[in-house]
Amino acid sequence: MLSRVGATAGDLLTQARSLATSGHRPEALQLLAGRLEQSPGDADARVLYGLVLSWDGRYDDARRQFQAVLARHPDYGDALQGLINVELWSGHPERAEQIAADALTRRHGDTALLLKQARALRAQNREREALAVLDRLLAIDPIDQQALATERSIKEALQQWSVGWSHTSDWFKGDVGTWNESQMSLKRATRLGSVIATFSRADRYDLHSDLAEISIYPHIRPGTYAYLGFGYSYDATLYPTYRLGAEIFQSLPHGMEGSAGYRRFRFGGITNMYTGSLGKYWGKWLFSGRFFLSPDALGTTHSLNFSARRFFGEAGDYMDFHAGTGPSEFDPRSRRDLEALSASWGYIAFRKAFARHWQWSGLAGLAVEERYFRVAVDHYTFETTLYYRF
Repeated sequence: MLSRVGATAGDLLTQARSLATSGHRPEALQLLAGRLEQSPGDADARVLYGLVLSWDGRYDDARRQFQAVLARHPDYGDALQGLINVELWSGHPERAEQIAADALTRRHGDTALLLKQARALRAQNREREALAVLDRLLAIDPIDQQALATERSIKEALQQWSVGWSHTSDWFKGDVGTWNESQMSLKRATRLGSVIATFSRADRYDLHSDLAEISIYPHIRPGTYAYLGFGYSYDATLYPTYRLGAEIFQSLPHGMEGSAGYRRFRFGGITNMYTGSLGKYWGKWLFSGRFFLSPDALGTTHSLNFSARRFFGEAGDYMDFHAGTGPSEFDPRSRRDLEALSASWGYIAFRKAFARHWQWSGLAGLAVEERYFRVAVDHYTFETTLYYRF
């Protein structure tokens, strides 16, 4: 390792940057802290220090470093970019947009700042204004690939309607009754949040069942939104007579999001279920955990679900990796989801946008379950979904 003794400032910054980008952030921070103790006015070292802190999710500390640099050098480009990213990542897009707008009064035509401003506007659901900013950017640099991708993504997001079809098949080793379910959905995006109407039909043991649902995702305030859902099955054969759901989601410091919710089902008797989640954004990854608790006369059953989602590009494409334990693999909607007494399971899911209006997603999973009438049942799941947005 390069010693700080006799090393030039450039050597130290090069080493610190190499350490930070190779996964050795504590060592990089220690090296930069030493440099700043010796030379508090080294703006380059302080900006890199702030960047590493922000990559580590220490947004308050990073913010102070960038602000200290900008107090002396208001147009320091990397410090501006770093501070805007901190505000975006910590759930304050309105601050990010204001910083970019102020800087653009002095740095006319700075395409990097224009792109940041557009992304901050988009994060506030101000898509039309974001497109206007991107028009300015593309008039300066018509082949800016990030701007073109962001513009395409926003225009696709402004397609307020989508219709979807999905099919799920569940096989149980030992002929525990194959489950087949088809679903049609219609979604409408509004400024107050999304509204989704869904009709599902399931088949199992020569039985058929239908379920109609309405789901609403209202925006309450910046960083806060909710889920409200109601489902009804007139036959109540494979689905509950009714299903109620409510959950509130809140952005938290350090790129985190938490939620708390409630579900209620009627399968002859009443089943109450409580759920909550905690997620953390880390670069292009979202790591999260969710629990379900269901108390009854025999005690309380619980499930834990851990996931890692990797995002790709500007179109919302992703790949999901899930693993967990307990009877509830997913948010329960049917008898299939409530029949397991215990389970260990894992699955992989992915979503891909194509041809501007289309999205396709798939899921494949395996669980080893204990069910009412059998121990150690292998449960295989496959799901495919196709959406058209317009």
